[in-house]
Amino acid sequence: MRYTEALRIVAFASLLISCRKDHPNNPPPTDPVKKILLKDITIPHIPSPYYHFEYNPDSTVSKADFASGYTIYDVIYAGNRIAEMRNNILVNHDTLRYLYDNAGKVFMIKFINQQNVLYRHVTFAYNGDKVTRIEWDHKEGDAGFLIDRTLTFTYLPDGNVSTITEHRPAHPGSPELTSIRQFGQYDNKINVEDFSLIHDGIHDHLFLLQGFRLQKNNPGKESFSAGVGLTAYTIDYTYTYNSDNTPSSKIGELLYTDGSDAGKRFQTHAAYTYY
Repeated sequence: MRYTEALRIVAFASLLISCRKDHPNNPPPTDPVKKILLKDITIPHIPSPYYHFEYNPDSTVSKADFASGYTIYDVIYAGNRIAEMRNNILVNHDTLRYLYDNAGKVFMIKFINQQNVLYRHVTFAYNGDKVTRIEWDHKEGDAGFLIDRTLTFTYLPDGNVSTITEHRPAHPGSPELTSIRQFGQYDNKINVEDFSLIHDGIHDHLFLLQGFRLQKNNPGKESFSAGVGLTAYTIDYTYTYNSDNTPSSKIGELLYTDGSDAGKRFQTHAAYTYY
């Protein structure tokens, strides 16, 4: 019996080896990675959708719409990089032109108006693959370009942004202002809106992040402060998720902690849809 059993084992081993030789280069099948195609971010009581995106067949963004047509950008690529974002609304045809360094990182975006006049720069500084500073300037007559907004960033060990410090220098009618936003209690799900952290709403052009992320996951808590006696608040976020770990909704419980509204509370809402 032992001899017969040994023959069976040898035969079985020989069959396994033969199968491996017949199919030496066939790895086990893997599922393709699903690309997240955000369609709309909707926020009650403001122009809807607040952000809207359309895509090329290769899943790159082809069109970005802010505040239900307040600005609408055609996104132009050179290879796999954004080359330009062109605003195509009736009253504004500005071009946002991306420039890259030798390492392939975007280091500047030029804002150029319809008359081909350069009137604004956005510049980027990095530490490794993390952006640490973004700076905006604008053309100010014969004085050249003057800085009007600077954001600096710190990060948690997991790569999610921890603090965003914003500095705006004084200008006629407005004092110098520094504010700090802090984020924490991140989940392990997929963030789809970190580009909005640096967008100044109706006051400036939207541009898409290229080659870096600020938030890979979704924060459970955010706080804002701008100095004693000025507006300050905390927000606690609750999310619902789709089966692929993307958010479908976000509810924020906001409490003002300083300023004229200190002690007041209200609830924020956002809804997310996808293709």
